[in-house]
Amino acid sequence: MNAGTVLPTVRFIKVRWGGVLGEQKNRIYLPPHLFKSLGLTSCATVTFKAGSLCRVVTVGLVHCSSGVSEPIFFFSPDLAGECQLPVGTAITLKFDQTANVLFAGPLIGLFSVRNILPDTEFGSQEAILRALANSSATLDGLVYVFCPEDIDWDRCAVTGYIPLFEQGQEASGWLPLRLPLPDVIYDRVPSRSVESRPEVLEAKSGLMMRPGLFYFNPMFLNKWETHLALQNIPEVSEYLPPTNLVETPEDIKHFLSLYNPVFLKPSSGSLGRRIIKVEATDKGRFRYMYRSREKQTIEGTAADFTSLMNFLRPVMGKRNYIVQKDLQLALFEKCPFDIRALAQKDNRGNWRRTKIYVRKAAPGSFLSNLSDGAHPWAITTVLKEVFNCDFLAGEGLGEEIRNAVKTIPPALEQGTGLIWGELGIDLGIDRNGKIWLIEINSKPFRALVSDRCSLKVIERSLMRPLEFAKFLAGFYRHSIGGNPYGGRAYSGNSEHSPRE
Repeated sequence: MNAGTVLPTVRFIKVRWGGVLGEQKNRIYLPPHLFKSLGLTSCATVTFKAGSLCRVVTVGLVHCSSGVSEPIFFFSPDLAGECQLPVGTAITLKFDQTANVLFAGPLIGLFSVRNILPDTEFGSQEAILRALANSSATLDGLVYVFCPEDIDWDRCAVTGYIPLFEQGQEASGWLPLRLPLPDVIYDRVPSRSVESRPEVLEAKSGLMMRPGLFYFNPMFLNKWETHLALQNIPEVSEYLPPTNLVETPEDIKHFLSLYNPVFLKPSSGSLGRRIIKVEATDKGRFRYMYRSREKQTIEGTAADFTSLMNFLRPVMGKRNYIVQKDLQLALFEKCPFDIRALAQKDNRGNWRRTKIYVRKAAPGSFLSNLSDGAHPWAITTVLKEVFNCDFLAGEGLGEEIRNAVKTIPPALEQGTGLIWGELGIDLGIDRNGKIWLIEINSKPFRALVSDRCSLKVIERSLMRPLEFAKFLAGFYRHSIGGNPYGGRAYSGNSEHSPRE
């Protein structure tokens, strides 16, 4: 912004929706003190926007019967039919006096899919979606869940779902509401297989192409495409292990001649499934090891490379694989370990480190996934024991780890041109103390109950993506105008401190 540029006069107030009022069309009603707070005049004609809903409306006066100056507003029946806010919903009104536009929001959509079984509406995502949607009141906005079949493309509307509560009970179901398409979408599609469904792909493509709608964490990451996106960015290329795409068996053979042993990893794999360790031994023999779907360790020896590939082809199937150097990770209690950091955008669009911990592989395993028997440890404990270093020190290995977590997320945004609001960063440290990037997870799992971190950290991990969404939508005073960078490839600055 040039020096001397004057920002438009924009005012914000926090209100609650009071329900339906009157019989006229295209009306919004506010008590007198809110007119003054927003800088409106009685019976003013303004453009009203809530998500994709856009109408020219008249703003009328309403006097609360209690005589108390309540922060409350009302819709005429037609507007209420298109934006079915539950009575009492906390929302933010923003009035741009220069543009003469009154905004209500933010409307934040959690894009997911329904469970095919009748026990829960959204399957494995039920608990996290409920926890996120329950944050609406804290956010002064509306957070709702919707699925591909809920979208009404012709009317730019959606059937959104919020948690339903019965008196004296915990949440017991979901309340459907007729709502506009949201200002911002937080992708909560649960798996790669679900993401590849035609109806999901079609819905995501249509939503991401809508002008003015921001969509973040739009897809699962492919290991090879991630490597290509980062390899030419100097700030992070040093963290990338030697990696190649497997197009023929000769690619594996050649990589083994350069780096022995090696790991074969599915480009689109998750949870350590179908990762294979291969080592060339004496007399042209090969050892291999992998984890089966039943989480059993399968080991074997092949007399030659042809026999090795005959063993591995059924495991690899038709999936795309990468081949990667064995990093010779440092050991803690005689087991390899890696570091998982959860990085998230905050309410200013800056990357923050929400939590970080060590995952120690189970005895005899080369995988450090918690679902595969790995055990979590405090990073301060492990670094002190293995490298005699202080994670929070202003220099040394701890500072290098923090710097890696700080630089990798914005580099991914630069390399992919997409919006990311949270990322799981998996780092390894080899026995010489060098840091390597093992993987970036675009759909990091978060436990809602954990003995590894405090309730405060869990709550922060839930709120930060929503606060980032509110920032994108332009409902903070410091985010006037919404996304200041424009387009869908928004990238914020990065701020970290050792004690975040």
